[in-house]
Amino acid sequence: MDDSDRLSALRRDLAQRLGTQRYELWLGQHAVFEFADGELRIGCPSKFERQWLRNRLHAALLASCRKIWDDQVTIKYDIVAEGEKQKQKAENVTPERIVPGAPHRAASQPVAGQTEVGQMATGQTAAGQTATRQPASPKRPSLRSTFANFVVGKGNELASRTAQSVVEQPGHYGPLLLFGPPGVGKSHLCYAMLQRLRQSSGRAHAVRLTAEQFTGEFLAALDRRTLPSFRQKYRSIDVLFIDDIQFLVGKRATLDELLHTIDTLHERGRQVVLTCDRSPGELQKVSIALVSRISGGLAIPLESPDYATRLGVVRQLAIRLRVSLDEEVIGLIATQVAGSARQLAGAINRLVATSMARESAITVDLARTTLAEFVQQNAPSVRLADIQRAVCEVFGVEPANLKSGRKSRSIAEPRMLAMWLARKYTRAALGEIGEYFGRRSHSTVVSAQKKNRTPGQRKRRNLGC
Repeated sequence: MDDSDRLSALRRDLAQRLGTQRYELWLGQHAVFEFADGELRIGCPSKFERQWLRNRLHAALLASCRKIWDDQVTIKYDIVAEGEKQKQKAENVTPERIVPGAPHRAASQPVAGQTEVGQMATGQTAAGQTATRQPASPKRPSLRSTFANFVVGKGNELASRTAQSVVEQPGHYGPLLLFGPPGVGKSHLCYAMLQRLRQSSGRAHAVRLTAEQFTGEFLAALDRRTLPSFRQKYRSIDVLFIDDIQFLVGKRATLDELLHTIDTLHERGRQVVLTCDRSPGELQKVSIALVSRISGGLAIPLESPDYATRLGVVRQLAIRLRVSLDEEVIGLIATQVAGSARQLAGAINRLVATSMARESAITVDLARTTLAEFVQQNAPSVRLADIQRAVCEVFGVEPANLKSGRKSRSIAEPRMLAMWLARKYTRAALGEIGEYFGRRSHSTVVSAQKKNRTPGQRKRRNLGC
């Protein structure tokens, strides 16, 4: 084994001995290793790091050196010049990211979980080691959102299938609206469609922007008197994606421009895809004319993920973030964080950060403590258990009866009210609400939502309004 191989072996041993987090922080991307005549020279980027290595890691470095070279090795600490760092990179000597217990991997080989568009963030890499993170590449990170890593569940299956159909036949459905609360995958599907279209053999000309960006460009075109160029840009493409159209409330001129753009693209057989955080009925406040256009196309809801979907999302996020989590921790996250994919990602980030701070592995006990704090800070103020407790107290009903199959009026009415309140004041999916209150079906929850109207709504209905 030559000196280059021995230096690689030294780095792997140090990663195992120190733990990945400490190794990456103090040696992995900073230190330059050189060995000659029984002396290991370690180049440090600053005096502070040189002093820290000398005082804190000298014993570990000396033990690893003796293990690799089977001889007495002298260690020398220097301040490395920027030129030496660049030279080492050019010679491909800079170590790849080392995973304790993993076989040596050439720097040119792809890392598990790495996509074509950039390096993902990294997390805990092996059992018993603390979690570390490597910054994601800023180069087009949105294209990590693909159909392959979109977790399909009951609340988004129709939207996923429709999105893939739109890619295969752009313009077939007319305007497509994907609507639902934040974090349920609307933008993910748009990015997935955009990427698939750009990779297709036909190379469709597709553009994605937010409603705010569309408004800004439109106003700039008005100010510069370049409206013809603006219209040519957006009315001659094959597929137009516009996110968050609820932003257009009160922007009458922009809405008119958007409507004309939609009409022009539709007449040419092109595709328009819109996303919104509210239903078509609620979009009446934005524009009745816009709702009319959408009604001639297709509007697909995306619901908050149920437990099974959250499990899949946590597993997918762990792969994308390169965080090693056992099944018990994954189940705990999916159970405790009953929210969107963004909240699940935030919970995982919190676990990684806590693991790094405490220099400990992500265990079930650590996850339970950390998630309790995270949920307290981020969970909705009203939970299903809160609604059940309030309804039972007001109506004098036992929780077991509320979840039972009994259909007597004294039980059925409080149960229907509880499901309506759950739908109104929580982000729980229809299936999750039905499961919580006695394994009811989606249609039962929808029926409860329709029957339990506010007094004002019932009064307008009775008046024929």
